[in-house]
Amino acid sequence: MQERTTVIILRKTLFRESDVMVSAVSPDWGRMELVCYHAQSFSGKKFPVLDCFNELEIGFEFADQQPAKLVEAELLTSFAPVADRLEIFRLAGKIGNFVLKNSAPELPMAIVYDTLRHVLGNLALNASQGNALWTPEACGAVIKLACLQENGLLPEFENPDISAFFDSVIEAGLEGSALPSCDLGYWGKLSLYLNTLLPQDKA
Repeated sequence: MQERTTVIILRKTLFRESDVMVSAVSPDWGRMELVCYHAQSFSGKKFPVLDCFNELEIGFEFADQQPAKLVEAELLTSFAPVADRLEIFRLAGKIGNFVLKNSAPELPMAIVYDTLRHVLGNLALNASQGNALWTPEACGAVIKLACLQENGLLPEFENPDISAFFDSVIEAGLEGSALPSCDLGYWGKLSLYLNTLLPQDKA
């Protein structure tokens, strides 16, 4: 039985002569491992390039004790401009690895997924010298906050101002809107603090 969802590809591996394995995240199915057989032989019209930081609408079939089989796909959004600057590309890779490590199969992740879309969009704009709302440093903190919130790991703070600030950052992450104004170095410090709230093997 074929299922449908949207995914963002975060890792890609070529194997055999023409097959492709991708690790992706879906708002409906969480972390997904997908295999596309004979991907190199498909025409561009039938299959988009299965590449990192592409958002796709896909049709797939589950297989017992094997990666799901990718049946069809349509390119929705390409965040490929993140590769225009090496430091941005490396950061996008770290964020992708972080999301994969902190997600699980068949566990919906709508908050992280929507936030990831906006994080990658802002990184792409930063890399191409566009008008990004978020700095690269802020992107790292925003995705960690989204992950903590979705996984129930964000503690309740006694200070209401702190709670309100974090709520506004999470909301901005979901909507892709402007973040609260902060000192230039704050986002890097916040990211380090959020690491202490994550499971130690996932920070």
